[in-house]
Amino acid sequence: MLFGAHNSIAGGLHNAVTEAQYCGGDTMQIFCKNQRQWQAKPLAAEEIEAFRSAVAGSGIGPVMVHDSYLINMGNPDDAKRENARQAFLAELERCEALGIPYLNFHPGSHVHPKKEMRDDGATRLACLDRIAECMQRTIDETPGYRTKLVIENAAGQGSNVGTGWDEVGRLVDQVGEPARVAVCVDTQHAWAAGHDWLDHYDDVWDDLDGQVGLKRLAAFHLNDSKQPLGARVDRHDNIGQGHLGEGFFRTLVNDRRFQSLPGYLETEGGPDVWKKEIAYLRSLQD
Repeated sequence: MLFGAHNSIAGGLHNAVTEAQYCGGDTMQIFCKNQRQWQAKPLAAEEIEAFRSAVAGSGIGPVMVHDSYLINMGNPDDAKRENARQAFLAELERCEALGIPYLNFHPGSHVHPKKEMRDDGATRLACLDRIAECMQRTIDETPGYRTKLVIENAAGQGSNVGTGWDEVGRLVDQVGEPARVAVCVDTQHAWAAGHDWLDHYDDVWDDLDGQVGLKRLAAFHLNDSKQPLGARVDRHDNIGQGHLGEGFFRTLVNDRRFQSLPGYLETEGGPDVWKKEIAYLRSLQD
């Protein structure tokens, strides 16, 4: 497995490469704009060239972008959903210009105001179908793009969808160009959603393979969990310090099926901590 972290773009996108190198990363994840704002000024040719040159000279990759936290393509409000889709499309265009192969995104939320409707089957399916439609429209509007849309599994907090492999699989299956869609497995989100990595590791992967297909797996978010199994709360812990523990990560990083895939840390502590965690994960490999 290739190891990296979510590195900062403060001062310029190219600076993330320097931080990734400091951390000892093979790869890196970044935001391609301010993740808490809808709009961003267009990328200048100089920015694109500086980033592409820095990546090419570093040997770091593949690079993955995490989209804005504001985007929710599952919103039932037509205007809000289209606003979110346009923001997603803009991020995809930035990724393509920068030569970044993966755009990772949280599927979305159905935002039903009644708590008892959180797990209503029809409500969740309708939300998934709205997200799939937005994905398809975005793909249709970007023919020839090489950047893939990478679906990240959700922890199940609030009205989030995409928690079970069946829901992730539904999104994949409904998009007409499967070559442009992939999946990122967040280890903490999966655990919080009820996927038991500790006692049923093989079963979790068998279920994912049946519902989604292991061939769709492009990347990992490597996070331990502050929350117990099935808590449905998105709370990352540092590697080996949470409920998943060293044993799980030792098993995962030695799983030969995933030896060529990137794994990105989204843990607390910043570059000094990530440097230690990347070295620690490498030490677990046989």
